[in-house]
Amino acid sequence: MNPEPNLNELAVVFGRVRGLLLTEETVQHAVDLLAEAARDLIPGAIGAGVSLIHHGERTSTGATDTLVRRADELQYEFSEGPCLTAWSSGAPVRVDDTTAAGQRWPRWAEAAAAMDVQSCQSVPLIQGSTPLGAMKVYSTRPDAFDEATERALTRFAVPAAALLSHVQTTETPHQIRSELATALQMRDRIGMAKGILMAQLGIDDRSAFRELVARAEQGRRSVADIALELTGGTAHTP
Repeated sequence: MNPEPNLNELAVVFGRVRGLLLTEETVQHAVDLLAEAARDLIPGAIGAGVSLIHHGERTSTGATDTLVRRADELQYEFSEGPCLTAWSSGAPVRVDDTTAAGQRWPRWAEAAAAMDVQSCQSVPLIQGSTPLGAMKVYSTRPDAFDEATERALTRFAVPAAALLSHVQTTETPHQIRSELATALQMRDRIGMAKGILMAQLGIDDRSAFRELVARAEQGRRSVADIALELTGGTAHTP
């Protein structure tokens, strides 16, 4: 299982947000924490990033490490790539193998492969009908992501987009902190549920995540509801 962030460290970050006005620093705290949450949520991800985009230009970027930051920068240098396409199209985009022939974004794929970035999953951040940017995860192995991880990242992007929309408009620091706490608590709860399934069924992290998604789809419920049920919380009824 991917390591979970230290909750005490997150509390320190929330404390810094408290009392801040809505400044660029506030936005940066939010995108950084959301990038970390995305990385920890998705099995197989070695890093993640969150980009806010306006008229094709980044306004804020959160990245878990320098590899992710550089992979993102290459997309803006070449004006092509999965993150930009997810933002402009409003649809998820997955790259299974940057070394394969017939790449959709050949310049970006070649440069990414040279850095050992071999697969990527990007999803748009949309609030209402407004595209805000994109969230993405990367891996150093091919075929690291699939339809289940795509759906999960897409679902996680919903509260993330709501938070980021608040940050960029007129919401108060208290509301920002509450939205971010909700998103991170959902991530933590899913991590706990995966651990329970791994112990009960004798399966690995990736299989446990797929089991969560399968149960959610079978019952037409959210992954968060299934996770709450498994961990002793109160799940929503359909």
